[in-house]
Amino acid sequence: MSKEQKYALVTGASSGIGYNLAIELSKKGYKVFACSPEKVLYAQKPLEEENGVISIPCDIANIEDIKRVKEQVEKHTGGNLDVLYNNAGISISGPAIEIPEDQLDFLFQVNVLGHINMTKHFAPFVINRKGTILFTSSVAARVPLSWISAYNATKAAIDAYALTLHGELAPFGVRVHSVITGGVDTAIFDPTRVSSMAGSYYDVPGIYESMESATMMSRNLHITPAQYAKQIVKDITRWRDPGFNLYHGALAYFLHWVSRFLPLWMVEMGVQIHFKQRSVLRTIAKLIKLKKYAANKKNN
Repeated sequence: MSKEQKYALVTGASSGIGYNLAIELSKKGYKVFACSPEKVLYAQKPLEEENGVISIPCDIANIEDIKRVKEQVEKHTGGNLDVLYNNAGISISGPAIEIPEDQLDFLFQVNVLGHINMTKHFAPFVINRKGTILFTSSVAARVPLSWISAYNATKAAIDAYALTLHGELAPFGVRVHSVITGGVDTAIFDPTRVSSMAGSYYDVPGIYESMESATMMSRNLHITPAQYAKQIVKDITRWRDPGFNLYHGALAYFLHWVSRFLPLWMVEMGVQIHFKQRSVLRTIAKLIKLKKYAANKKNN
């Protein structure tokens, strides 16, 4: 007797982690539905040709897109889904008090509300299979990574949502995992590089070097999205539940440990030194003390 077909849905599958998750799940026998916004869906063509993936356009910030994907998946699967992988994500960078409102709103629409809405609409399919729901969270939910405060907040928010979901779906036999992701060589922060800090409260010597260090944090590591995806899929296809939080990517568990057992001042200092932010902050403090600091921030 042939085995029952398994189904998985991955968001943010046009590149990086999502792209490689689609490959690894396909290798494990899953029929994968790969979702990305229409404008980047072309990048999934190799997944279709080489792995039999079904590409579906979806901007998870758009509830109507989510509903359309639900209808298409239901037609293919009869309303069954073994894995829902909420992976899509974007980032923005800059000082916490200077983030443009429109960028902030869209960031939370994608990184938080989009995943919550996807889960709401697809949870019945996962319940039908006693399957698994995953969220790509980050060490950003644990430590104050420099210059990406809003991104940090979205990852902490989705980790907290997943934690409650974990208990609420347990009676249905559904596993829920929040993946605390460390460094992985992806393009997540590439679009967030700041070309000018003119008018910022933080426009002092060293700011550009610090911002560059922060936006290159994932690029400066040697863990590939393929390696990361392989580890995740290995975890979730085991018979034994690996636990709520999964830790993968460079320094993932280490930074989790640091956030739990070291005092905040020490965590802050370590992060700020690593991303060359400490010298910027000390320069500002020194200028203020000497009464030579002039704040000429523009109203954004």
